[in-house]
Amino acid sequence: MNFKRIFVALFAFALLAGACGTDEDSGTDPGDVVEETPSETPAEAPSETPTETPSEGAMGPAFSDEGRTLDAPMATIDVDGDTADWAGIEGLDMTLYPISDESFDPKDSTLKVAYDSNYVYALVTVDDDYNWDPDNHNLSAALAVQWAIDPGAGEAMGSTDEDRETSLGMVDIWHWELACTAGTDNGGAVSGPGDGKDPGDDGGCGFDDEYASSTEDREDDGGAGAENSLFGVWTHSEMTADADGTWVFEMQRPLDTGDAQDAQFEAGSSAQVATAYWDADSGDGGWDDEDHVQSANQGWITVNFVGDAPAGSGDGAMGPSFSDEGRTLDAPMATIDVDGDAADWADIDGLDMTLYPISDESFDPKDSTLKVAYDNDYVYALMTVDDDYDWNADDNKLSAAMAVQWAIDTGAGEAMGATDEDRETSLGMVDIWHWELNCAAGVDTGGSVSGPGDGKDPGDDGGCNFDDEYASDTETREDDDGASAENSLFGVWTHSAMTADADGTWVFEMQRPLDTGDGQDAQFEAGSSALVATAYWDADSGPDGWKDEFHVQSANQGWITVNFV
Repeated sequence: MNFKRIFVALFAFALLAGACGTDEDSGTDPGDVVEETPSETPAEAPSETPTETPSEGAMGPAFSDEGRTLDAPMATIDVDGDTADWAGIEGLDMTLYPISDESFDPKDSTLKVAYDSNYVYALVTVDDDYNWDPDNHNLSAALAVQWAIDPGAGEAMGSTDEDRETSLGMVDIWHWELACTAGTDNGGAVSGPGDGKDPGDDGGCGFDDEYASSTEDREDDGGAGAENSLFGVWTHSEMTADADGTWVFEMQRPLDTGDAQDAQFEAGSSAQVATAYWDADSGDGGWDDEDHVQSANQGWITVNFVGDAPAGSGDGAMGPSFSDEGRTLDAPMATIDVDGDAADWADIDGLDMTLYPISDESFDPKDSTLKVAYDNDYVYALMTVDDDYDWNADDNKLSAAMAVQWAIDTGAGEAMGATDEDRETSLGMVDIWHWELNCAAGVDTGGSVSGPGDGKDPGDDGGCNFDDEYASDTETREDDDGASAENSLFGVWTHSAMTADADGTWVFEMQRPLDTGDGQDAQFEAGSSALVATAYWDADSGPDGWKDEFHVQSANQGWITVNFV
């Protein structure tokens, strides 16, 4: 099995208040040049110096210094287009105003922000009728959320008030054109960039990670460390053409991506945000770049991340790409009978998590639990995955598969030892316990009970295909073949409902000596810590079963630290 991608996987803001730059993504993208600077006293707006609370005329006040604030509480949100999770969270109600010479109506909108130990979540709702066209995004709504990166960055894509092309700092733009249908998972967390595009591009659904320093230089995120870990789902309350209702744009992104072209967030801090919305009814051919309403000409909105960071991990609907947010798990001393029965593990705390897809394919995340224990001789691991039962004695692609990956070298990356920026550049070696279910439930598997297959390296399990492997980057996964190589893995798998397609839980129970003396294996000892990540392949991923890229995994949320207590 080609394991190349096993652990790989917040606009054209014409904007946000004045003129806007171009983008290489498309020819008609909210972001090309608009009116260079709104007049100091727009029609029906307050006079040159707004009052403390600006009166909102037809065009809104021009770049008031009057701040608006919003508290972002700690909460974990399931990003699925359903706003029920947000019911107890207060939002900021506002009116978005046009910035161009075009005459179209302001829009009522609400913004809510929340966060947990891993993610920042944002909800933008806009009252407007429903327009969506699968073939022309200018005939569908569009949205942008802009965050200040540099202190003093201007609301107009980082530029000054007086000269929109003179930068005051960089801004981070979450830019959403609705290329995919309502309810679909969007963003770089589920899609790679389009062909020849920068990493910030979402080649699947058009939910891009962008940045700008002035009105002329909006780009997809493409710097060192660039990625697009945005995830979002949109919907509308009345999905009939031209029906009045409310757009719902629900989003998440890691608190800290480590990307200099992204805004970063943390408990107790504040951030500055602005929003924009494009209405497909703005013109006969849909919206143009300047045809949008926005919040920025009333100044930045200050978001306060209130409270202390929670102790646990908040898994939203889609994991971020390679977050630095760590998760920990204690491995106590215990001797486990590895027989596929999880009863031995009843008193051992596990880490509950959601495993997410890394490919462009659209398939569901899976709930999973990981437990680890050890005694004087062995390390034990239990991985459970909630999924229906599929097993085929003749084709392992029609059966489930799983993998557990351990860091061998200090600094090894989650992407099979590779870096975040370049998946083929190694940061170190990783040890992979890779299990394809060639043998039936309850059968003893692994190299400790089977020798390698004919002509295979020692790490191969010729009996049941529970292999001991290693990798240094995404191109070099191999069965363990070093001078001291062997496969001392042992495991038994089962399922709680072994009837075809029956819902239930997979149980993968494993053991291996603490110290194998093999340089291509991770080694374990009392009082130490280890880094682990997991992956799972679902036989229902495609008509012919799973393919190499069709898996869900934990690594794009960072390593899990296991403490041998």
